[in-house]
Amino acid sequence: MKKLLKKYALHPARGLLASLIVAASVAIAAVATPANAEPVLQSAPWSGPLYLWVMDNGVGSQKAVHKLVKKFRRDTGIPVEVRVLNWATAYAAISEALANPDSVADFPDVLQLGSTWVPHFASIGKLRVLDTLLAQIDSSRFYPELFKASRMVGSPDVYSFPWFLDVRVFFANEWLWHSLDIQDSDISDFSRFLGSLRAINRGELKNSEMKRVAAFALPGKDDWTGPQQMAPFVWSYGGEFLDCEEGSCRSGLLDSLTLAGISVFVKILGDNELAPLSLSENSAQNAARFVNSEVLIHYGSSELVRQLDYPEDVGGLRSSAIADDGIMILPSPEGPRAHYTFVGGSHLALPKHGDSVRYAAAEMLLSYLLRSDNIDGFCRAVGFLPSDRGLISIWNQDRRYSQVIQSLEIGKSFPNIPEWGEIECILNKLTNDIGTALSLNENEDIRGREVAKLLVQAHKDVNNVLRRDDSLDEAAALKMVENALLADIPEVLPDDLKFEHPTSLYPMWRAVDIIIVVAFVLISLAVIAAFVCLIVCLVRRKK
Repeated sequence: MKKLLKKYALHPARGLLASLIVAASVAIAAVATPANAEPVLQSAPWSGPLYLWVMDNGVGSQKAVHKLVKKFRRDTGIPVEVRVLNWATAYAAISEALANPDSVADFPDVLQLGSTWVPHFASIGKLRVLDTLLAQIDSSRFYPELFKASRMVGSPDVYSFPWFLDVRVFFANEWLWHSLDIQDSDISDFSRFLGSLRAINRGELKNSEMKRVAAFALPGKDDWTGPQQMAPFVWSYGGEFLDCEEGSCRSGLLDSLTLAGISVFVKILGDNELAPLSLSENSAQNAARFVNSEVLIHYGSSELVRQLDYPEDVGGLRSSAIADDGIMILPSPEGPRAHYTFVGGSHLALPKHGDSVRYAAAEMLLSYLLRSDNIDGFCRAVGFLPSDRGLISIWNQDRRYSQVIQSLEIGKSFPNIPEWGEIECILNKLTNDIGTALSLNENEDIRGREVAKLLVQAHKDVNNVLRRDDSLDEAAALKMVENALLADIPEVLPDDLKFEHPTSLYPMWRAVDIIIVVAFVLISLAVIAAFVCLIVCLVRRKK
């Protein structure tokens, strides 16, 4: 491997040292930054409180937010009350609040939104235009792919600013990966990736507790991340969920390149020898198996790295099996036409409500949360990458994040159109329904027909959302999709993989640890024995 997240780099003490170094770098950068890039806080007539709505963004996030608003009150005198929403119910709760602002006692002055939600709420007139803040908040600071969601397609107005990045990468169990002696070239493209998954699962890989390890897993049941999981396959084969030209979009689900990528996704999902248990588990269960060293490769987001620093009693992974084995970042497989991974994240916005005095205070809080030092502090607490490009370059000096950051070069987000939220629901249902269809049928022909029906229906549903007339020949479309799904997908098996007993492959650092402990015990016993002998000798001399 070219660059690995070595286990010693994840040691808490070294992680703390890295954090201190980066914190100092941020402080130096802040001093060197032009004054207009960081707004100066001034007292405001509004006495508060302001209300900030955020989601539960993982371990450490709530503590980090409360720390920020406490600092804000100290600097401005304005108190801030925080409401924490659950991601699963946040969209519905926000929609209800924005539709009936006067009925919500703690209506949000500043609001966290998923990046794909911004265009929807902006299009129905529920968010303030933030163009006047561009003089204070330099939009060029932000990672461009995520800043796209701050605007709607075809509109120059800014409705939000990016807060943090959610980029998905392929993680691997470091000890198991090296025990197989597998190389980058063995997963460099999807044909090799499929071949390696099949070879690994045929070899019945086991972890240190002699439990069977699955090579990979996709969420195929009761999941909410289907589009994010499917996206790298679709995009890397040259496809798109939507075909958009000059702001006008239609479904791209039945385009030949999109179907080629979906076919690979469906193949992995439904083939027990490629990704066992996928049809019975969701993404949270996939992640849990990876943490327990029961899955070799996991497609997840960057907060996993930070969770290794937290103890188990606060939801961290410091005592987990994966913390013992170590994690590393794998290069994502390349498709025949492109090379992409999914990137999303969260934005901060100002809902429409209240008078100008309160708006001024809300703008102050928004600007404060988006200051480079505050973005850095929050992101370091939760492990998501910062939205600020200057901070990203600093984080890149930390080897725990460097390869995650490299994946931003191939990062791609979903379309920033108002209808995407509804379309994403259709795609989520599609992936779950595909999982159900595959689990109910073992015959490949029947599977192909059932999945083809689901794809054609999803295509029609997407076009309905987009208000596109669709003169689809359904019978012809079903046959075309079925043929695409049943087409042969080449696999290239690796030349040589090792499947020895795990205890014989224990990493050197584990062997060294054992030797050190045994030596320490022996030396301690020798010292105690010598001390006892000395006491005995002294007692005898006195007699």
